[in-house]
Amino acid sequence: MNGKIGLVLAGLAVLAGCATPPAAQTISDPLQARAETAAAKVREAYDPAGPGAAYLISRNGRVLASGAIGYANLEWDEAMTTETAIRIGSLSKPITAVMALQLVEENLLDLDQPVRIYAPDLPDQFGAVTMRQLLSHRSGLADFLSDPALMEHIWLPITTDKIIELAKETPASKAPGAQYEYVNFNYVLVAHVIEKIIGRPYKDAVNSFFSEYGMANSHFDAHEAIIKSRAAAYELRDGDILNTPGLDMSHVSAAGALLSSATDLNRWIGLLNSGGLLDEDSLFAAWTPQTLPNGEPTAYGLGFNEREFCGVRAVWHTGLAPGGQAAFMLAPDDGLFTIVLSNAYNTPNTGKLSRKMMAAMLTGQTDAPCADE
Repeated sequence: MNGKIGLVLAGLAVLAGCATPPAAQTISDPLQARAETAAAKVREAYDPAGPGAAYLISRNGRVLASGAIGYANLEWDEAMTTETAIRIGSLSKPITAVMALQLVEENLLDLDQPVRIYAPDLPDQFGAVTMRQLLSHRSGLADFLSDPALMEHIWLPITTDKIIELAKETPASKAPGAQYEYVNFNYVLVAHVIEKIIGRPYKDAVNSFFSEYGMANSHFDAHEAIIKSRAAAYELRDGDILNTPGLDMSHVSAAGALLSSATDLNRWIGLLNSGGLLDEDSLFAAWTPQTLPNGEPTAYGLGFNEREFCGVRAVWHTGLAPGGQAAFMLAPDDGLFTIVLSNAYNTPNTGKLSRKMMAAMLTGQTDAPCADE
């Protein structure tokens, strides 16, 4: 998509395996010990007889510890693995943001032009915002994805055009750019603009992105599609583990409709942090919190949260979908990456686990005070 094939091939060679590196390249024992401490925290959190979790800890793409616990499918006794495709919810947003920034690098998209330039069919209140405002949750738009008018459409595939048609009477809640407010509908519009620029449905575009970068177990979560290694989706209700209702995730589009695996997301973040997906300027923009008109900084860049964590810079995101939870944290200057994915909707909290894993990597303690900040 962006002419970085040489970098990609080099990056994939580094990221291809999940085994411990050869002896000549083995990471220092203290760091390896910290990774084992971090991994143990995840194993302790999950019931091995219940819905599962996959986890991975790496440095500069090289896996220090990884594994899985519990089941990808309880009815068929299929064990969870680091290759299992799990609903990642809002981790779909940073992946989609990278796709948008690749279009910027190809001079096909200007982040600061009204998106009606690329999608003239949009209603006025949607077309007036910029892609930068959408990616950074500063559009001022209301979150139509929680509107009852959409609920009757969540069981069958739905296009971004149809979602926007249903939402066209929804007024903006604030002026564009005036305030940060996390709004899932922003990323439906991001997907729609990508579709108009490249002339393909978002689901096809993102599946091509995954194929191009060797992410074999990552997909748009189309309910009717046959997707190998897709985890079943579970929720805990009144103390019982139940199957999540069989809705079609297309109704949330780029806001949360993707599947991925721990191994694939390690490959993705490794390529991203090494320059294999975006150039330095684009990556800086993605990881730099946007500011409001009064100069006040937000904590969100273009598809990524950013913060100081245990004394270092960290970028991160969490995701929640029916029957899926996900969280990653990257300390880019140290090359450290932690991720937890689960097919249990509401327990345990993957965001807290990812932070505790990173705290262990940075301090040696999962319960370091900074882990709960």
